[in-house]
Amino acid sequence: MPDRKKGVKVHPIQRLYIPPMDMYTFPNGTRVCEINLGSQDIIKMEIIHPAGRSAEKQKLISRATAALMREGCADKTSAMIAEEIDYHGSSIKTASNMDFSYSILYCLLRYADKGIRLMHEIYTQPTYPEEEIEKFKKLNIQKLKEELSKNEVLTYRHITEEIFGVDHAYGYNSTAEDYNNITREAILNHFNDLYGSDNRIIILSGKITDDIRKEVFRYFGNDFKAAQRPEYIPVSASKAGRKLHITSNNEHQSALKTGFRLFDKNHPDHSAFFLANTILGGYFGSRLMTSIREESGYTYDIYSNMDQMLYDGCFYISTEAATEYVDPILKEIYHQMDIMKQEPVSPQELKMVKNYLMGNFMNVLDGPVNVSSFVKSMVLIGKQPEDFLTFTDEILEIRPDTIMEMAQKYFLKEKMIEIIVSPK
Repeated sequence: MPDRKKGVKVHPIQRLYIPPMDMYTFPNGTRVCEINLGSQDIIKMEIIHPAGRSAEKQKLISRATAALMREGCADKTSAMIAEEIDYHGSSIKTASNMDFSYSILYCLLRYADKGIRLMHEIYTQPTYPEEEIEKFKKLNIQKLKEELSKNEVLTYRHITEEIFGVDHAYGYNSTAEDYNNITREAILNHFNDLYGSDNRIIILSGKITDDIRKEVFRYFGNDFKAAQRPEYIPVSASKAGRKLHITSNNEHQSALKTGFRLFDKNHPDHSAFFLANTILGGYFGSRLMTSIREESGYTYDIYSNMDQMLYDGCFYISTEAATEYVDPILKEIYHQMDIMKQEPVSPQELKMVKNYLMGNFMNVLDGPVNVSSFVKSMVLIGKQPEDFLTFTDEILEIRPDTIMEMAQKYFLKEKMIEIIVSPK
């Protein structure tokens, strides 16, 4: 009989296993990453272009171009496309973010040829009907009104404006006027300029067969379309140290964000700061959560976050609470930062956080869908999947004094941008 008084042995994870994958390039310049995993007869196909906000010439054009791709192509209306997707039990999602546009196809193996063909039609013959553009504008303007009723959303909009600038790709926020300024001509220009075969990445995952490979090459390996490569305009300056207290008509609790401009994922301090952020507020057992939620009861949730784009990044701490608790929360945030600057992290806490992160990393590498998302995150910043092992090795090697150095270098109260949005 096992001794129930003794816990199971804990074995620290020393090395992660990255599943095998193939990476190759078609003659037309399209790069393909293939993750042949899984026992289910399904595939995921993701097509990615560097055609997000940082590449657009007009505000919100990247979002409109990606979102409206599947609303009409060749001789098919949006309703016909939706019916075809549903009939074959498939799913197609199109969207964009700060740097990239992407389309994702999920489908059964036996209908993969039809799904891949439909994706090709969407990518080569989008019609962008005027009526669908008008629907997109009205729907998103209504969504924007709803979002602006949330104080937490207002803090995010203001802090990104302060960090990156109101006209920068990473800093501007959508307005009803921006949506109304979207035109079909601007959408087509964005699509024709930036959606090329030579700047395209395809990530295939699931049960990949030779027939799947042939279909992908047939539709996406033979065409050639050169894409423009717009130059990224860096952030001119951040308004470090700004303190804004804004009142709103929203009858909710106050929202708070405090943070600063950071760096992208290729920065030499990335690994050490990633670990420091986790300790401060990056997981449920973090210091901010323990002190401000568990011990003081000021808020239900508080976290710190690293928002990293292709060319830049920001760090911020975020929470919502009753207005009378905002000042005590801010005081405790900076107190916890000061502790990290003055006292080395204990070996026990550091070990626990490293074990937590390694467990999370294992989940990231579990299953074809998760692995495809992991591969995408590495490839899009110019790295190979194997480089992730270097990152995890660095995490495991970080010492308490390095964490303290990161806190002393970055956790500077006088440079923090504070945004507080409170009900009137």
